[in-house]
Amino acid sequence: MIVPQAFATLFARTLDLFRDPTAKEDQKTQFRALVDQLRFDAVSITVVAGRLAVNGTPVDGAACGALAQRLEFHSIGQIQIPAAPPAAEMFELLRALADQPGEDDVPTRLRGNGAQRISVTIQSTSTVPQVSPQVPAPTAAPAPAPPAAPEPTESPMILADEGAGAFAPATASSRSSTDIVAELLRKPTGPQVGELLAILGQQLQTAMRANRLEQALAIVAGIVRAEQSIGDEAKRRQYSIALKRMYSKPLLEAIAHLVPMPSQRDNALLALQRAGESGVEVLLDLLVAAPTIDERRGIFQALTGMKEGTDQLVHMLGHHQWFVVRNVAELVGELGLEEAVPALARQLGHEDERVRKAVALALAKTGSRSAAEPLRRALKDKSPEVRIQAAVGVGGRKASALAMPLVVAMGEEENEAVEQELMLALGRIGSPDAVQALIKFAQPGGKLFGRKPTQLRVTAVEALRLAATPAAIGTLEGLGADSDKQVRAAAQAALRDLKQK
Repeated sequence: MIVPQAFATLFARTLDLFRDPTAKEDQKTQFRALVDQLRFDAVSITVVAGRLAVNGTPVDGAACGALAQRLEFHSIGQIQIPAAPPAAEMFELLRALADQPGEDDVPTRLRGNGAQRISVTIQSTSTVPQVSPQVPAPTAAPAPAPPAAPEPTESPMILADEGAGAFAPATASSRSSTDIVAELLRKPTGPQVGELLAILGQQLQTAMRANRLEQALAIVAGIVRAEQSIGDEAKRRQYSIALKRMYSKPLLEAIAHLVPMPSQRDNALLALQRAGESGVEVLLDLLVAAPTIDERRGIFQALTGMKEGTDQLVHMLGHHQWFVVRNVAELVGELGLEEAVPALARQLGHEDERVRKAVALALAKTGSRSAAEPLRRALKDKSPEVRIQAAVGVGGRKASALAMPLVVAMGEEENEAVEQELMLALGRIGSPDAVQALIKFAQPGGKLFGRKPTQLRVTAVEALRLAATPAAIGTLEGLGADSDKQVRAAAQAALRDLKQK
């Protein structure tokens, strides 16, 4: 099912990549995701007075605004894309939109390149297509698929839950879903619960058919909240039956696309968490295809509150596509899944540095004893960036098992930037072993040979401040009279900061 806001954002980002000649690999990934979105559904993109609409639904946001400007730059009023369009035609459309306007407009270019199924309408100087809130704008060219039907003024006969009997059609048509949800929340175990749930089930179907996804989400989230307010398991049975009937994959996919929207996030997370493993599966599918860190972060937030699906998540660390492994590794790190450590360790030899960076960070964030050995391997990676990520992710007393691998790595490391991150990681750990190593690093060394660089000593001072143990504070007091002006100033500033806390 096409979600207008999500599709418009995906289309806009794909078009941006077509304008960047250096982003060939990302361009291919985004293009495949865009074509995949169109497998079963047609799309109409309309721009009127700078406002963008997809299948008649207005969309907004920075990406959508930029797309509207690009379409107006080419004087385009509407683009109609059929379900399962030829990939070659989609490619030509994006390429034409990415180029500067020339002698031939976009429709002419498409026809010249043999495109027959995608239709582009140029804005008229006298009349502009009008966009209604729920149906596609009328244009000279017929839409490839009929618009979603509006909600009927009278619902058909609805059957209530088993044993609850039937009720008149007027009951469903005379009340809004908002009113019915409010009544359920007021009286979650009232005598009409079965009837009300059945009405909401029908209204949910109608909302999905009309692509009113926010209404559909409000219905499901309201039912879940009413269910959660009931302590008696037997009395919650009607809700469980109703939700089981409502939770379909199209519904879950639609809800998942609403997670990044701040106004819908709480309801979307609640509904997906209630769906259990089915909700996890949908979110993992989205995680695979998510092209940006912002979108992945929204999906991460949904998954972090869900207990189911851990096995599926760990299994995906062996995926054949690098960006899937990276995305999942980032999530595993956010979740701190210790059971994922063996699978993470197997990816330390991955050929793609971006994967190894995500894996090193995830191992460090896990912070468990089992992560110590694979983290030691990550700290020997040929890439300084991977080694830095292994240090950056370490933090807190829970990571005390990682102190010694970091100390050993310090003795072998030649890159100063990596050394500094390793020191700060030891400071965040703050264990006795970590502090003793930092005290050694903070000392000036020999007068002629083995004298340490000032910047590394200053970093060791900052790490001691982070540790803030009695031994660390005692060392800072001594360094407050150090002969090196920068080290002395850093130690004095650290002591002042600690006294204020």
